[in-house]
Amino acid sequence: MVATERGPAQHPARQQVKGLPAWYFVLAGLLVASFDVSEQFRANHPLVAALPLVLIAVHLTLWFALLSRRRQYLRSVWRSPRARLLVVLLFGVRLLLQLVLTRVTDTAAPLHTYAHLIMGLALLVLTTTGAWFDQWLILRTVNKRAEQTRERQR
Repeated sequence: MVATERGPAQHPARQQVKGLPAWYFVLAGLLVASFDVSEQFRANHPLVAALPLVLIAVHLTLWFALLSRRRQYLRSVWRSPRARLLVVLLFGVRLLLQLVLTRVTDTAAPLHTYAHLIMGLALLVLTTTGAWFDQWLILRTVNKRAEQTRERQR
C-alpha cells in the first residue's frame, strides 16, 4: 500500500476560504427591502409590485449558476446561529420601525407618505451589513484555524 500525502484539495481546513462577493450581500439586502419598496410605489407604478418576485428569480439564478462552487459556504453562513439571530433581529427592527414611523408620521404628514421607503432602506442597510459582518466573523475564525494548522505542520 502506497501512502500519499494529501494535498490542499483534500484538506479544506488548510485552505484559505474565500467569502462570498460583496454584491451578494447587497442583493440579499435588496431582497429583504423589496417588499417595502414595492409597497411604497405600488399605487403609482404597478410593475414595481413585481420587484420582490424579480429579485427572488435573480437570487435563484445566481444561486444555481454563479455561486454553485460556493454553495456549501453559503449554506453554512445562513445556517449559523448568528444568521438566524440576524433574521430575528431584522424582523424585530422592521416591527419597531413600523411602530415608530406610525407614531411619528401621524403627526408629520409628509413622512407618512415615505414610511415604507424608509423601512426598506433601513432594512437594506441592516441586512447587507449584518450578513457581511457575519460572514467576516466566520471566515476570520476558519482562516485563522487553517493558518494555525499550517504553522503546526511546518
